[in-house]
Amino acid sequence: MLNLAAGSTAGIAAVLIPQLTNDLGRNKFTTELESWVAAISCLALFFGNLMSGYLMERFGRRISLLFVSLFFLLGWCIIGFANNILHLVLFGRFITGICQGWLGPLGPVYVGEITTPIYRGFFLASLSLGIAVGVFLSHLFGTFLHWSYACQLCGLFPLTAGIILFFAPESPAWLASINRIDDCISSFQWFRGASPAMKLELEKMLAEQSKRDKSKSKFETLKENIKKPEFWKPLCIMVTFFAITQLSGVNVICAYSTDMMKKLMGKRAKDSHAYAAMLSIDVLRCVSLIIACILLRRSGRRPMSLFSGVFTSLSLLGLATYLYLVDKNIIHHISPFISLSLIAFYIVVSNMGISLLPWNMVGEVFAAETKGIGSGISVMMTSISFFATVKTAPAMFESIGHHGTYMFYGLSTTFGTLFLYFCLPETKDKTLLQIEEYFRYGKKRNTTEKDVIDI
Repeated sequence: MLNLAAGSTAGIAAVLIPQLTNDLGRNKFTTELESWVAAISCLALFFGNLMSGYLMERFGRRISLLFVSLFFLLGWCIIGFANNILHLVLFGRFITGICQGWLGPLGPVYVGEITTPIYRGFFLASLSLGIAVGVFLSHLFGTFLHWSYACQLCGLFPLTAGIILFFAPESPAWLASINRIDDCISSFQWFRGASPAMKLELEKMLAEQSKRDKSKSKFETLKENIKKPEFWKPLCIMVTFFAITQLSGVNVICAYSTDMMKKLMGKRAKDSHAYAAMLSIDVLRCVSLIIACILLRRSGRRPMSLFSGVFTSLSLLGLATYLYLVDKNIIHHISPFISLSLIAFYIVVSNMGISLLPWNMVGEVFAAETKGIGSGISVMMTSISFFATVKTAPAMFESIGHHGTYMFYGLSTTFGTLFLYFCLPETKDKTLLQIEEYFRYGKKRNTTEKDVIDI
């Protein structure tokens, strides 16, 4: 439910901008204001990321999620009742953006800590699916309703989430970290059951926690932990992975869907056709993520990332080349079939890996004692990149054209895929402790220990 609200925050701009343009006129609603309506929530992501790590460690995952629900609801209500007052729209968008950034590290950490290794990839991938469905629902509401009613409906998502989370237990890993062992055992058994395999994992988690040096302050412990390879190695990988995701342009399409569809369909396209194309792309995104969730049960993170990176690059470079030929009149008329097929292929392959897996892996790769700060810094990188790409997109479309913009995103994805090829590890079917040991000792030591556990 919270990820539906986060997806709606990303997607509502695509229907909010054209409706505000019609309501206020282009003289009042300038290109600069348009970019701010789209990008202000992205700017706010940074502040949400900044406080997310501290709050999840200080108050726990569940309490933090309850606060996210409350402020998300407040933000949607402000937008829904703003009544064409742009300052209130921007303020509400800023609050929902903070909540989206707050949820970014918090959601994957909570889900990663309460799920078993065999199902963890599926559940973490479902968070991205939730965002995609939220984008679709916000576009669907805005296609048939005035934007104010659409925003009020989006407010039902965090309201429902708050009710559900009120009855949910706290993360057992966080309870263990503050030495609430009885509560930890109760929570672990509520989420995971009491099978022999689950009992063994619980015992290992408690044993690992008992090794932590309790004589040192949290600050001293954190200062030591951030120097360890099991912190800075996954941090470098995740920061880069998140940047690659944003520089592939996935969220630019969410924010400016209607305008981009009009360009891809040619000058003769009607507004209704652009909205229909936008909703079709949204459905395709959701279907792609459902398939990706299923594939993650069978395939590893690394092969899916590389497959997605290669074909995302090819689709963007192909679309850029085609639009360049149209702009130079080498091809006299744009073919909606070709352009929409290329963007559809891009949506499918990008959501099979590079737009999905960073959110999947950020809940897996950090050790328990640095999970808050590590995931917070990682997601902060995506917030900065998110804001930069969405804010600069209108200016890039005007200055270097749609073909130049797609070319930039395609080349960025190509270089990013090369980085993933050399640096991204595999985390499929590994416990959180095994992943931590991989970064601490290297591949050889981790493989040996895993083999021993398997035997």
